[in-house]
Amino acid sequence: MDIAAPTEQFFSAETREALAEASRRLAERLQAHTEALLAMTGDEEQAALYEQNAALEELVEGWNDAVFEHTGTAPLLLEDTADDEDDEIEQDHVISVVSRFDLRVADLDALIEAGRAAQQRHPAELDDGAEPEPVESAEQAIYEISREVGEAWFELPGIEMVAGARAYVVPEPPFEPLDADAEDVVTELIAPNGTATHAETWA
Repeated sequence: MDIAAPTEQFFSAETREALAEASRRLAERLQAHTEALLAMTGDEEQAALYEQNAALEELVEGWNDAVFEHTGTAPLLLEDTADDEDDEIEQDHVISVVSRFDLRVADLDALIEAGRAAQQRHPAELDDGAEPEPVESAEQAIYEISREVGEAWFELPGIEMVAGARAYVVPEPPFEPLDADAEDVVTELIAPNGTATHAETWA
């Protein structure tokens, strides 16, 4: 199968010379590769075979690239196994942590006061001329405190824990990452299909 590049000027003296050299090297390597394989009896270590195959593969890729540079087409549709392996490794190391905490407001005044203090100590980055949102609700107070100290669910002033849960999930393909720019981020806060490796609950 040929892969054609956009119409450009090819067939230069430089690309012609490079293709000739790549073809010569590939022909020599192919002959040496064949002779080496024919000489094998099966008693050799597997590493010797891998070395022969790798040496030929490198020259085949170089020749394929040289053809492309000269003609704008690739005669061999070679798979990029390195990229595939990287994708698999990255996929295997994805871990989704999903949590939910239900909180009861026991002392709203204490919570709001703590929220306002946290906002002053850790102000949000705002556009020029913008004013910080005033801390007038339990939700805003918890938000401001969490921005400063993280998930301090057990230490929030004026708050009692109703229940909480956290799950650690290794997703299964196909995996769709959480869309942090989604209009409705609440719909993103669900565990993906996969294996739950650990879980914590509080009540």
